[in-house]
Amino acid sequence: MASAKIFTSGLGLISLLFYLAGAVGGFLDGYFFWLPLYQLTGETMHLIAMILLFAVAGLCVIALIIAVFGIPKVMWIILAFLSLACVVVPMLISVIQGDPFLYFDLAWYNLFMWDFIGFWLAAGGSFLAFVFGFFVPKKI
Repeated sequence: MASAKIFTSGLGLISLLFYLAGAVGGFLDGYFFWLPLYQLTGETMHLIAMILLFAVAGLCVIALIIAVFGIPKVMWIILAFLSLACVVVPMLISVIQGDPFLYFDLAWYNLFMWDFIGFWLAAGGSFLAFVFGFFVPKKI
């Protein structure tokens, strides 16, 4: 199976940086917002969101570690898609329950800066790692 050229191509390095942003964003969002919210309320939805956002950080770190040894391009794309899904699912469930999508409102940034920054880092990093993953060349 052909591995992706992560460390030897420009698109691979850009994708790697976006994966790193996704890992940092998932951790920031899960640790600084969803963990205290779960500890405060004890609601199951908050626990699920916290677990999924820590899963984002874990998936991104796993992809970064595997990339050191040579990662198949398909696995790179699948891990990016899974990390993106783990970011988006709690927000979709929240919106379906009737809560507003607060990540477009800068007043939310003033109240919960780490949640706002963490969500956009995780969502943007995972999405762009997914997109750039299609264009990373393979080793022959």
